[in-house]
Amino acid sequence: MKLSPYLKYFWFITRHWNPRLAMFTVIKEMRGEKKYGIQTMPVDDLKRLNVEGENKEHASIYQGANYFLLEKAFDFLKEAGASGDLVDFGSGKGRIMVVAAHYGFQQITGIDFAPALCNAGRKNIGNIKLNFPNVIFNIICEDAVNYIVGNNDNVFFFFNPFDEKIMLLVVKNILKSFKENPREIYVIYINPMDKEIFLSAGFEEEFYIEKLTYLEMSILTLRQ
Repeated sequence: MKLSPYLKYFWFITRHWNPRLAMFTVIKEMRGEKKYGIQTMPVDDLKRLNVEGENKEHASIYQGANYFLLEKAFDFLKEAGASGDLVDFGSGKGRIMVVAAHYGFQQITGIDFAPALCNAGRKNIGNIKLNFPNVIFNIICEDAVNYIVGNNDNVFFFFNPFDEKIMLLVVKNILKSFKENPREIYVIYINPMDKEIFLSAGFEEEFYIEKLTYLEMSILTLRQ
């Protein structure tokens, strides 16, 4: 295990937030990467990546979702009996997709518009695919607003991947699918800056957690 990415990440979080959060996050990163057998570090600035499309300015940096929150989310879904297909908007290097497979999801789609991140995601999935021969992984390298939500897409994951403008369009697409096929929908939203968009659209918050001030996650549902 190379320590340099973790040291850089420690200083990145310390510089932007505080050392306590940095230590907690880096420990979770090291354990999570080893546990799931993937390499989804470090943080990437999308401005440096070869990304095309008019919505590039609305995207955030690539940063893997905190493993602590991630496992809390999937524990909740398991207890709630959530099923169906999972879609990760802003899938980056595939962290959520791999963890979802460990939690029993059989159809997992990742969407990201950065080719370098999509390739990294495919590599990580390729490294663990033999452990999940029955799981269908699909990485779509395109703008999130162009994704046509499937009738069996029941769980949607967001780690604050884009701003309010894009989120409004994505939520509109989810609602369109829900209208065509009413079903139970779950949204896992880490760093939920635009949570009000979902609440205004009829979603209800069923779970919320905050740790060390800056780590936040909301799980919202939509039912017929």
